Amino acid sequence: MTKTLFFSALLLNVAFAKAQLSVSPNPFNVNSGIVTITYGASGDYAIFDPQFDPNLYLYSGLETDGVASTWDYHDDWTNLSTLTPLTWNPIANAYTATFDITNRSYLQEASGTSMQIPSGTTVNNWFFIIRNTAGNSQSATLEGTTYGMTVATLSNEQFENSKNYFFVNKGTLSTNISGKSTVEIYSITGQKVQTIAFDNNKNSFEQKLNLAGSGIFIAVLKNENTTKSVKFLN
Repeated sequence: MTKTLFFSALLLNVAFAKAQLSVSPNPFNVNSGIVTITYGASGDYAIFDPQFDPNLYLYSGLETDGVASTWDYHDDWTNLSTLTPLTWNPIANAYTATFDITNRSYLQEASGTSMQIPSGTTVNNWFFIIRNTAGNSQSATLEGTTYGMTVATLSNEQFENSKNYFFVNKGTLSTNISGKSTVEIYSITGQKVQTIAFDNNKNSFEQKLNLAGSGIFIAVLKNENTTKSVKFLN
């Protein structure tokens, strides 16, 4: 059994929609770690009128069975703690949210239980709705594929091995993940600020990041096996 979409659909011109809302990195998929959603940076709120509310939310769901009209994993509309906060960011001059598909808990429609997406699950699309706190005002259903979402099968096999690590501490990136990898560093507003490519053929790899400014950043490691992300304070 899957969850049938009960929200009205709205066909949007892709270029028009992207002018109002963007997702970084782009393209992205279930293995991309933390992504940043930015809404209204152009001052255009045609997708959803926030009505000066500094606190909005994203209600989201995943389609994993090849039936585009159903969600197989989804948030609990009645429980704000399961939704993703979309809050006003004065630096970005827009509403922003950070979202990690892999490490979030969802209601699995088939069982009615809360769980993370099992490894090996193919995610065809990510759907989301912008809503207010009360839940009495909302956007149409938006599709991740409009904003760079690509089909992918969840694979965290390399990082499920407890002997592997990836973290940033005191400005230094450290990992023992072997092989060719790329690490991209993003500000909390989704701006890419640094890219590091390396081929680790030793027991460990370390590199100073030398980031300008202080605050919260996100490091995303990608190699041929998986993608992993971590938040850190600089």
